[in-house]
Amino acid sequence: MNELEQICARMLGILQQLELTLVEEQRLLSAGQVNTALLHRVTENKNEQLTTLQHVDHHRQQRALACDAGLPPYDLHPGLHQIWQAIILLTEDLNRNNYRNGLLLAQHLKHNDQVLTVLEEYQTQRRMYGPDGQALGGNALGRKFSV
Repeated sequence: MNELEQICARMLGILQQLELTLVEEQRLLSAGQVNTALLHRVTENKNEQLTTLQHVDHHRQQRALACDAGLPPYDLHPGLHQIWQAIILLTEDLNRNNYRNGLLLAQHLKHNDQVLTVLEEYQTQRRMYGPDGQALGGNALGRKFSV
């Protein structure tokens, strides 16, 4: 049972690191100008933590079967039950934080789409100069005369 408690404690540690990562992600997404390179690194870090968590959880499930500990929340094992309850509470907090970060990211994407739409409309409708540097469309100053 001690090994299973250690595995669950490791899961809790990974979740605590993930919490710090989500806080950093929220800080970056809350900034007026997003540092995309840093956000990308934070996202990669988050993905690595989730992959590690998935691996450790798989190991937990195998160990729980091997030592006949039953299923979470491990009510018959007080120490394990306590760790599992902490995992549950932290996971609920992480879910809320990740949801908020998703909303922030959606706002940034919406804003970027709006900016792109305006720029595309401007480029196609109000183009003043062609690739050769010459004026396109109607001449705002009137007709050109050559002498």
